[in-house]
Amino acid sequence: MITTESRRPARTIALPRRNHHGGHSPAWLLVQAAQLSWEINSILSLIHGARLNLTEELSLQHEATQALINAAHAGVIVEARLPLAPSWSSGVPSPRSVFAQAREAGSDPQTVIPEMYAPAKPDIPAEHLQALREASRPDLFPHAQCAGTNVKGERCAKRIFTGIGAEHCHVHLTTAEQQRREQLREAREKVRQAEEDAIECQRVALAHDWIDRYGRRPHRVELPTLPPRPSQITLTHPDLSRPADAPHPIIGVHESGWLTICPRAGEIIRAFLDAPCASPQEIAAHAAAHSPERWADAEQWLASSVWDGIQPPLDHLPAVGDVPELDEYPGIHTLRLQMIGDERNWDRWDSGFSALVQACGHPEVETMADLLAFWQHVGILTQTQIQAHTPAQVRGAGVGSCAEPRLMIATTVRSPWRVLHAAGRPEAPYALLRAVRFLTEAATPWDREISPTEVFDLARIAI
Repeated sequence: MITTESRRPARTIALPRRNHHGGHSPAWLLVQAAQLSWEINSILSLIHGARLNLTEELSLQHEATQALINAAHAGVIVEARLPLAPSWSSGVPSPRSVFAQAREAGSDPQTVIPEMYAPAKPDIPAEHLQALREASRPDLFPHAQCAGTNVKGERCAKRIFTGIGAEHCHVHLTTAEQQRREQLREAREKVRQAEEDAIECQRVALAHDWIDRYGRRPHRVELPTLPPRPSQITLTHPDLSRPADAPHPIIGVHESGWLTICPRAGEIIRAFLDAPCASPQEIAAHAAAHSPERWADAEQWLASSVWDGIQPPLDHLPAVGDVPELDEYPGIHTLRLQMIGDERNWDRWDSGFSALVQACGHPEVETMADLLAFWQHVGILTQTQIQAHTPAQVRGAGVGSCAEPRLMIATTVRSPWRVLHAAGRPEAPYALLRAVRFLTEAATPWDREISPTEVFDLARIAI
């Protein structure tokens, strides 16, 4: 990447975002594209080797980054009105021809460069640099012939080992010269490691910036995380047993479709992947420990809203026509449709889940403690009197005692369709209809014994 430290240009051009017509500056957009490509290259370098080998992707991205940086540099030369030779092509010049025209006209392309972010030069600890200076000794004759002799008694024809003030090649080094060579190697290794650590810190800082910029958008609808496959789940509690061919209870919850219609259901299920049975306090402590940046303790998690972190779009675009040139871009129209779609999806999920809770004859679910109670009401969770045996389980129970009633996933989890059919009371027929529509739109798996048609007919008869 072109940096002010390496090139020492006469001036760095900060392009205006708008051209003289009031539109977006093409050169400025090109510089932003080059900047983003450089950031992508840094992010790929950061995650390279973490479960994926990105050697090929890094090579391709590096080439693309260099091409975009050269194009941005050429755009700045054009915008800076640098003297150029007449173009020898019929169309617009390519970046390479811009550099050639500048050199042909006697201009130095390096007198102007685009203003782009360049990481600061790595800060090497002073003690490492001092050790490198002490280990490095100037050679009296850098390319002199080795002063040693070979097995035939003839003078060695190899060159001396440079950098340590030696008089011999690496084969005939004296003991003192070998020590100086080792000192130089260690000093260079420390400097190299310090440079790599500094670059790694810069990449980590960039990754945090990306998370703040792209990864925490409030309008994203977060669906619950599904559990692993059955082969990755094992029962560990000594007091629980089941046939070898029996499916794990969590798989029954997943196949019934409850996880995709209940907000933040994955946080509850995650606790039961580690412990087959747990008290509400233990579930909350497990969820809070898994996301310490969100929850300080178990009580805060239990009192948190079931829609915490699941919000509709908040950053609305200006109304159509308020910024005319903004609506000229086709992507803006697509973005508007996506944001409207996200908001409608969230409203449908919010109202549909509330209707489902009402149709099941349960009070409104607002907090995670309410959701745990709702899961007990519909039979997903059931109480058990299994006591904790290990000291870790006793400590994990928190304020509860060893004999505190604990929750576990029911052996047979009823599907939402069957729950609605059983809870189809005449006092909430419209909620039942909305719940049926919600389950249908959410593509909730059908129950083999209770079909959506039977539930819908039950609601229609009640009306």
